[in-house]
Amino acid sequence: MYLTKKPSTKKRAGYYVSKTLAMVLLVSACSNSGKPDKEQIRYAINQTPMIYTVEAVAQVYVESKDTKESVKSYFGDRTVVVPVKANVKAGIDLSKIQDINVQGDVVHVTLPDPFIEIESTEIVYEDMAINVSGIRGGFKDEEITGIAALGKDKIVENLPYMDLIEPAQQQAEAILYGIGQKLGVKIVFEPRPVYDKLNIENLVKR
Repeated sequence: MYLTKKPSTKKRAGYYVSKTLAMVLLVSACSNSGKPDKEQIRYAINQTPMIYTVEAVAQVYVESKDTKESVKSYFGDRTVVVPVKANVKAGIDLSKIQDINVQGDVVHVTLPDPFIEIESTEIVYEDMAINVSGIRGGFKDEEITGIAALGKDKIVENLPYMDLIEPAQQQAEAILYGIGQKLGVKIVFEPRPVYDKLNIENLVKR
C-alpha cells in the first residue's frame, strides 16, 4: 500500500473560523460577568463547526485471479491488479464536546471520538496490471469496477497504519487552546483514549 500525507486546506480554514467565532462569543459571553461560566464555555466550544484537521491520500492494490484449476488448465489464466486511490480525512467534531469541568480559570475538557471519512474511490488505470494467457478473454469494464469496489474495504483495513488519529487530536487541542485564550481561561485536556484497530475502523463515517 502506498500512502502520502498532504496539507489540508480545510484544516487552515477551520482554524480561522474557530478564532473568529471565539472572538465574537467572547464579547457576548463575558460582557456582563467578566468571566464565562461552564455553560458559556460549552456554548462557545460547541459553536465551532465540524472540522477536518488531517488529510491523506491512500492507494491500495486489489488483486483478482481465477481460482478454478480446471479453467486455468484448459483455457488459460487471468489475473488483474487494480490500484484504487482515495482521499482520507480525519477530524474532531467540537460541537459534540459535553464533558467540561470548570475549576476557576482552568477548564478540563475531554475530546469526543475523532471521525474518519473516505471520499469516493477512483481507479488508477495507468498503474493497472493485467495478465491473460491461453484463449481466455480479457476483463470487462464491469468486472474491473466490481474488483475496484473492494478497494475501500482494504483502505479501511489499513487505517490504523496511516497516523490519522493523533494528529487530528493535536489539531483540535490547538484550536481549543486558542478559544480558551480568547475566553480568558486555560483549557486542560483529559488523557486521550487509545484506539485499537477495531475502534479505528468503527470511527469511519458510513
